[in-house]
Amino acid sequence: MNKNFSKSIIWGFALILLLPLLGQGCFGGSSKTNTATGPDLGVWKTSDRGLTWVHKKAFVDGPTLTAAAADFSVQSITIDPQDRLAIYLGTQENGLVYSYDGGDSWSAFDSLEAVDVKNVAVDSKNKCTLYAISLNKIYKTDTCGRDWEVGFFDPRTDVSFTQIMVDWFNPTIVYAGTTDGDIFKSTDEGESWTVVKRVNASVSSLVLSPHDSRLIYAGTDGDGIWKSLDGGITWMQIRKEFGDIGNARRVIKVVPDPSNPNLIYLVHRDGIAKSPDQGATWEAMALVTDIGENKITDLAVDSNDPKQIVYTGPTALVFTKDTGATWEVKKLPTANHGAVILIDPTDGNNVYLGVLPAKRKR
Repeated sequence: MNKNFSKSIIWGFALILLLPLLGQGCFGGSSKTNTATGPDLGVWKTSDRGLTWVHKKAFVDGPTLTAAAADFSVQSITIDPQDRLAIYLGTQENGLVYSYDGGDSWSAFDSLEAVDVKNVAVDSKNKCTLYAISLNKIYKTDTCGRDWEVGFFDPRTDVSFTQIMVDWFNPTIVYAGTTDGDIFKSTDEGESWTVVKRVNASVSSLVLSPHDSRLIYAGTDGDGIWKSLDGGITWMQIRKEFGDIGNARRVIKVVPDPSNPNLIYLVHRDGIAKSPDQGATWEAMALVTDIGENKITDLAVDSNDPKQIVYTGPTALVFTKDTGATWEVKKLPTANHGAVILIDPTDGNNVYLGVLPAKRKR
């Protein structure tokens, strides 16, 4: 048993003993208020479509239990595909943060605690193997975070990695994208890397189809979407297919539908579009636009009920139960900006919200 896992178990018992003494409000108990007091960054959780929120801010630091997670600037949330209670946060100043109890308590990996971590990927078949990207480096651990090593770095110091993902069918294959438009691929668990595509803009989204891991969508900030049907051997551009959908070429995120292999959603600078045929044709979705600065920062689809979709912006979380025919707006419980969202893959009622300072942009 690794020390991080052991520490999580020990502090799980500590939380049970300490919460009645410290008060649930201090560490994000089941308060029904939507008004934050004190620092309100980090992760918030709702289990009732935004009616009530829990601030998941308990942080374990050696022998100390604090509310320090309320100060974390969260830029990615990743869940272990084999364990819904194992959640990883990429943060701007506090490194790679993890929870083994569904966010009830957080800890930081010692080797990466002061690193700006952009994103994290977990091996789909070995939960102790993780990849993290920070600036021009790709880090890897195969010891559940006890030890980390730089598996690859780009010698160009002005280039940063933006995306990292593991092939869910064959986890020896790993992909990464950069601000310079390079899409890297490794076929040996990150030991060596090859550029399989160079595009003309920063890679802002990189995702595999949940139906066929050879189908890759690479969204870019200005060059539309690049799509591969054969694991990155050949690529085709999706750009002119957007038609008159304004700014669709400036991609924030591509989200494949978990039940329909042909349906994909596109979050772009001006809204959300969807394609019923893997990008051949597109239509803009009618949205609630008053979410703060008219910018959507993230979107998630419930893997158990794909009619349920959630998107967030700087000031609101917006829900639909009918694939966007109607929307329900819920104000965020924080004065800062909604940045990333994660829907629990086993219970769509549970939605995690990662927060960034209002003055910052993703």
